[in-house]
Amino acid sequence: MDRYLSDVRASLRIFRRSPGLSVSAIAALAMGIGFTTTMFSIVYGGTRELPFAQPEELVVVTRIAPRLGPSDLDASVFDYLEWSRQQRQFEGLAAFETWSVNLGDAAQRPERRSAAVVTPNTFPLIGERPLLGRTLLPDDALPGAPAVLVLSHDLWRARYQGDSGIVGRVVRVDGQPRTVVGVMPPRFGFPISSDLWVPLTLDPGAAPDAAGRVQVFGRLKAGVSLDAARAEMATIARRLAERFPETHGDMAARVYPFVELEMEPEIARVLYLMLGAVSFVLLIACANVANLLLARAAARTRDVAIRTALGATRARLVSQQLAESALLALVGGVVGLGIATVAVRFFATATSSIIEAFWMEFRVDGAVLAFAAALVTLAAIAAGILPALRASSRDVAEVLKDVGTGATGLRIGRLARSLVVGQVALATGFLIMTLTFTRSAVALRAVDLPFPSRQILAAQIGLGQDILGSVERRSQFAADLAARLNAIPGVAAASLVSVLPGRGAGNPAFSLDVPPDPDDVRDGNVRYRAGQPTTGLALVTPGFFDVLEARILRGRGIEWRDGPDATPVAVVNESWMRRHSPDRDPIGRRLWFGNRVLEIVGVVPDLQMQDPEDRAGDGVYASLLQLRPYAVRIVARTDGDPLALTSAVWDALAAVDADVPLFEVAALYDAIYADKKVLDVFGILFFVFGVGALFLTVIGLYGVVSFAVARRAREIGIRVALGAAPHDVVGLVLRQGVTLIALGTAIGLLVAYGLSQALTANLEAIEPAGPLTYVAIAATLGGTALVGLLRPVRRALALEPVTALRLV
Repeated sequence: MDRYLSDVRASLRIFRRSPGLSVSAIAALAMGIGFTTTMFSIVYGGTRELPFAQPEELVVVTRIAPRLGPSDLDASVFDYLEWSRQQRQFEGLAAFETWSVNLGDAAQRPERRSAAVVTPNTFPLIGERPLLGRTLLPDDALPGAPAVLVLSHDLWRARYQGDSGIVGRVVRVDGQPRTVVGVMPPRFGFPISSDLWVPLTLDPGAAPDAAGRVQVFGRLKAGVSLDAARAEMATIARRLAERFPETHGDMAARVYPFVELEMEPEIARVLYLMLGAVSFVLLIACANVANLLLARAAARTRDVAIRTALGATRARLVSQQLAESALLALVGGVVGLGIATVAVRFFATATSSIIEAFWMEFRVDGAVLAFAAALVTLAAIAAGILPALRASSRDVAEVLKDVGTGATGLRIGRLARSLVVGQVALATGFLIMTLTFTRSAVALRAVDLPFPSRQILAAQIGLGQDILGSVERRSQFAADLAARLNAIPGVAAASLVSVLPGRGAGNPAFSLDVPPDPDDVRDGNVRYRAGQPTTGLALVTPGFFDVLEARILRGRGIEWRDGPDATPVAVVNESWMRRHSPDRDPIGRRLWFGNRVLEIVGVVPDLQMQDPEDRAGDGVYASLLQLRPYAVRIVARTDGDPLALTSAVWDALAAVDADVPLFEVAALYDAIYADKKVLDVFGILFFVFGVGALFLTVIGLYGVVSFAVARRAREIGIRVALGAAPHDVVGLVLRQGVTLIALGTAIGLLVAYGLSQALTANLEAIEPAGPLTYVAIAATLGGTALVGLLRPVRRALALEPVTALRLV
C-alpha cells in the first residue's frame, strides 16, 4: 500500500512540473468522458425498462393484415374477448384506449388531459398499487355503475396541490361528474403518459363485425418465452380466420415487448449507433493524452534509465506511469461528469414536451455514474499503457548512450504518428455524422413557409365528442367562436381548422368523378388498394385562407353558406391540380372520401399541407361545418406577438363554452416544429461534440509535429547551415503533418460512409451525406489542421544553425 501511495504522491507532481500538459490532458479527457457520458445517459434514459416487477413479461398484442403490410391494427372487442378466452400462455390480457379529455371543476379553468380507458384488470396485471385509495374494480366497468376515476400522482400534485382528501371528491370529465377513488404513485403513467384512468365497459356479446377498437396488452406467465406466446397467438388467429372468414380471413396476430410501443427497435439501434459514434471523441481524447505522455516520457528517458539502473523493475515503472494517467483521467472524469450533467439537463428540458413515455427519464443517476467511472478507468489505461510500456522497454545502456549524444533516448515517432492518423480518421467519421445531423435540422428550419407563421397564434380546443359528433352543435359552436375571435382587438383574421398547416394532413384515399366500389368502403372511409389515389385533407371554417394571407387562384374559398344543409364543397391546392387534374379544370369535379362526396369549388396556392419535409404536398380543404373533424384548432393572425392574444382567446372560448379548455398554445412556427425538437437538440449536441473532436484532433497533430521539430532540431540546423531555404524547412515540417492528415482522412471517409449509411437507413428524418458533405469535412479538417501546424513551422524557421548544432 505504501508503494501505491508513493506513486500517487509522485503523480501529483505532474501538475507542478508540467502544468501545460496537465491542463491539456484534463481538457481532452473531460470532453471525451463528458460527451460519451452525455450520450450514454440519453440512450440509457430512452431505453429504460418499465418500472414494474418483471417488466420483460409485459407485451402488446395486436392484429395485422399481412397483405397490407406490417402496420399494427387495433383489436376489436370481439378479438380481445376471444384472445382472453383461448390463451394459455399469459397471466391475463387487458384492454385499453387512450383519449384526451376535458377535466374541470368549479374552482379552476378546465384542462385538457390524457386519459386511459382501461379494463379493471389492468392494474393487477401491471402489479402496481395505488398511493391513495384504490384502483378500478370489476364492478366499476359494469353498465350503470357509478362513474369513477383514478388520478396520476403528477395531476394530483399539479391541479389539486397534493390534497390527501382527494379520494371521494367529484370532478367533471368531459362535462360528466366522476368520483375520484384513488391516486397512483409517482412515475406511473400507463400506457404512455396518462394523467387519469377510467373503467372501460365492454359488451361481452360483441359480434365479430362489431364496431369499436381497443389496444391489448398482457403479462406472460413465468417461464413463458415471447416466441411461445407468438406461436399461441398465431394459432388462435388461424382458428378465428377459419371460423369467421369474412371478418378475420386476412388477419394475423403480433406480439412484441411493451416498451416497443414507444421505442421501436429501429430507433433504439440508431441511439446505440450514435453512442458508438460519440465514443470516437473519447478515443480521440485518449490518443491525444497518450501522445502528450509519450512526449513527456521521451523527455524523462534519462531519469527512467537511472532508476532502472538502481534496481527499479519494469512493473514498478509502468505502475508509476499509469498512476499519472489515472490521476489525469480522474480529474478529467470529474470535469466531464459536470459537462454531462449540464448537457443531459438541457436535453431533458428541451424534449420534455416530445418524449412522453412515463418510463423514460433522462438524468445522471447511479447507472450513469457507474458508466462514467468505467470510462475513467478505461481512459486511464488507454491513455497511459502505451507510453508506460514504451518508456520502460528501453535498454539502460542504450538510453544513457542516446542521452549522452543528444538524442531523445526514446523512439516514439512511428507510434505517435499512428495515434494521430487514428485521431484524424475518427474525427473525420464523427464530423460526417455531426454534419448529417446538423444539416438535417437546419434544412427543416430553412423551409420557406408560404405564410407569416410567426404572426399567427395556434391553439387546440378540447372539444368533446358531444360537439364533434353533432353537425348542428359543431356548426353553431364554430360560428360563435369565430365571430368572437375576429372581434378581438389586434386580430386581423381568425379561423378554425382540423389540422395546422405544416403538421401533416394525412393521406386518405379518395375517388375522383366516380364513386368508389361499395366493397372498398369501411367505416365511412375508402379502403386503400394499390394504385388508389391519396391526398391530404384539412377541414376549415371561412377565413382560413385570410389568416394565411393566401389568395384564391380560381373559383372561391370555403364560405359560411357551406353549412350542414348545403352541398359539401372542397378547395384544392395547386399541387393537387397538377397531380390529379393536370389537363382539366378541377372546378366542378367531384371527390369521394368514402361515402362523403364533395364538389370542387376553388383552387388555392400550396400552403404547406404536409410536414415541412414535403414542401409541395397535394391536398384538399373541406368545410368543418360539413365534415366531422377529429380535432379542432384555432388560428389567428395578428401584427404583433401572437402569444399576447392568449388571454383574450381564453375569454372568447369561455364565453362560448366554459367547459372547453385551450391547450398547446404557441406561435404557428413553433407549433409546426414542435415535434422536430429532438432532431434540433441532437443537432446542437452533435455540433458541440464535433467542434470538440475537431479541436482535439488539431491539438494532437500540433503536439506530434512540434515534438518532431524538437527532435529534428539538429537536422534542421545542419540543413540551414548548408544553405537550405526557408521554403525547404517549411516543406520538411509540413510533409509530415500533411501525410498524417491525408492518410487519416482517407481512412475516416470510409468509416464515415458506413456510419452515414447505417444512420440514415434507420432514421427517416436524416438524409444520407452526399459527396459535397465528404468534401466539405475533408477540407474543413485539413484546413483547420494546417492552421494548427503554423506554430511548429514558425518554430522550425526560427531555429538558429549555431544553436541547433550545439545540441550535438
